[in-house]
Amino acid sequence: MKRKQDLHFGKLVVDFVNAASPEQAGTAFIRGAAKAFGYGPGFLEKALDRYPTLERFAKALPEDDRELVDLLLEERRLLSVINNLPCNISLASYDYDGSRVLLFKIQPLEPKWDCENPYEEDDVRIAVGTEGGAWLGDVAEMFDDRAPLSVEMDEVKERLLGCMAEYVELGGRILAIRRAMPAEKTHEAQQWAAYHSRIVAEQEVLAELLERWRANLAEIAQSRDLSRNQALLDLLVVYNIVNRRELAIGGDETIYEKPLFEEGYFTERAGLADEYYHNVLVYAFVEFLKVPGNRRKLRKCPRCAAFFIACPARTKGRACARCASARPSRTS
Repeated sequence: MKRKQDLHFGKLVVDFVNAASPEQAGTAFIRGAAKAFGYGPGFLEKALDRYPTLERFAKALPEDDRELVDLLLEERRLLSVINNLPCNISLASYDYDGSRVLLFKIQPLEPKWDCENPYEEDDVRIAVGTEGGAWLGDVAEMFDDRAPLSVEMDEVKERLLGCMAEYVELGGRILAIRRAMPAEKTHEAQQWAAYHSRIVAEQEVLAELLERWRANLAEIAQSRDLSRNQALLDLLVVYNIVNRRELAIGGDETIYEKPLFEEGYFTERAGLADEYYHNVLVYAFVEFLKVPGNRRKLRKCPRCAAFFIACPARTKGRACARCASARPSRTS
């Protein structure tokens, strides 16, 4: 195991980077860690069973929760769209189960020097009421009074009003379903929706990491002078922070060195998503590069653009094993 551990480290990184989707990258990460760190039997099944994926979510979601969960997720999506519009207005809340009041937060266009906090947000409340869509006029008026004036902002206003109409209509549908089911089922649906949102947020982190690591590998694989390669220098900064060796006292009273990444790191999944993946990838990649000759084994296939680690028998091969095997032989 120790003799090939550097290659397992390299494969962990390469398989992660070559993944076709963030979800596949996450499972490749777990499988690579199992081999690279030599965890015992049962680890892989346990770690994969606890790894959150949208596929597992869809299979586990109770059928009688699906309608409300779908509506709650659409509500979150619309709220994200509204609050990411390029303007100074955001929607803080909508009390559709009570007073039916929208609470907007508005960042000041100019500092309010007569206040203790010159950049403190203003609160604006708009009652939805029961008179059709008349309240949309109040939202439009608030926008005209408080948002920056420009031609582009007319489009932003139309987008805001359209989303607000959908958001309020959706609130009515959610309320009707909630009133028709027990409170504990409502709470259960909210937990499922929150779980789905966490999975999506983690996959967004994974998508960003995939792009970052693909760029890192491309730059390092093509570099002619690693001592000046900024991508590798940045990774070494992280490696030197992560590679902390801690001592502990065992049950037999002997002092031993704790492993950097125990099995619980991957099964309990503690910490921020970005650091959870990135720290292991950095450690594994640097450990791979530390072995003389491994840098030359890191290749990028010119046909499929996948990264691979060339085996000793193919040190001169430029294509990955899959593309090389698919190439017609010259004698055929």
